[in-house]
Amino acid sequence: MFGLLNLRKPSGPTSRDCVNSIQKLMRPEKVGHAGTLDPLASGVLLVLVGQAVRLTDAVHTLSKEYIGTFQLGVTSESTDCETPLVALESAQLLDREDIEAQLPSFLGTIEQSPPKYSAVWIGGKRAHELARAGKEFEMPSRQVVIASLEVTYFCYPYFELKMTCGTGTYVRSLGRDIARNLGSDAVMTKLVRTAIGPFKLESSCNLETLTSRQSIEENLAPARDGVKHWPQTFPSEETLLLLEQGKQVNESDLNSAVEIASDFAAAIDSEGRLRALIKRIAKSSWRADKCFLIKEQAGVDQEPPHRSSFA
Repeated sequence: MFGLLNLRKPSGPTSRDCVNSIQKLMRPEKVGHAGTLDPLASGVLLVLVGQAVRLTDAVHTLSKEYIGTFQLGVTSESTDCETPLVALESAQLLDREDIEAQLPSFLGTIEQSPPKYSAVWIGGKRAHELARAGKEFEMPSRQVVIASLEVTYFCYPYFELKMTCGTGTYVRSLGRDIARNLGSDAVMTKLVRTAIGPFKLESSCNLETLTSRQSIEENLAPARDGVKHWPQTFPSEETLLLLEQGKQVNESDLNSAVEIASDFAAAIDSEGRLRALIKRIAKSSWRADKCFLIKEQAGVDQEPPHRSSFA
């Protein structure tokens, strides 16, 4: 089995809890996920089934869309409602225009410090484990990318942000930092992930409806959907066989619909199935990075697809 499950995670269970529920029905197939959601959060959780677990790194590079709700004038150790909220006596009374004026400075590549209650590794342990144990430690900052950001609701002390961002972004930190720039603070009270790349919340499936292996199979998207953001190539069966044998092939044999500007690409066969992830090893030479068995793939077209459908 080889596919991606667009799961609508409810608020409450961990991402691992959701994956474990799928795993019980799919044994002995491997199951994983691409992009953790905190227990408080809900929305799109992309579950990788079978060989698709080998796409984790590629899928992680898909953009994410979120809607986060924040409460101004309070703080908490976890930057959300997991720990007690503490009111700030000197917090500035803010309005919508104050928040919106801050947004341009948070667009593009920015430095961000994750919350201490997070899954970031610190000295071999998760930061949230150290925080719950009362340990003192510093959170390293990281670069994240915010592609779009807008205020979609404001009624003091609450405001809502809609954003598109890259992997590794902590939405809790974003709301906190915007508020701190204005002499206040904020905690996140709600978070919904509305999309991961082409996988949208409105087309996700609910965990409670997945009661059998068949129900999961019926909801699997083709593995190729997880790498639509990669250049797509359409090698012949002969070229695919060379790639599967670990041999290098010429770029002219990849039958790409467009010029390949990247050093990585997806190799799709004549039936629309993802057969390999390939990488450039010289200016015009390529070799397989990962190959996939083709005995079973979800959502494969019955007829060879038009080339333009993968552009």
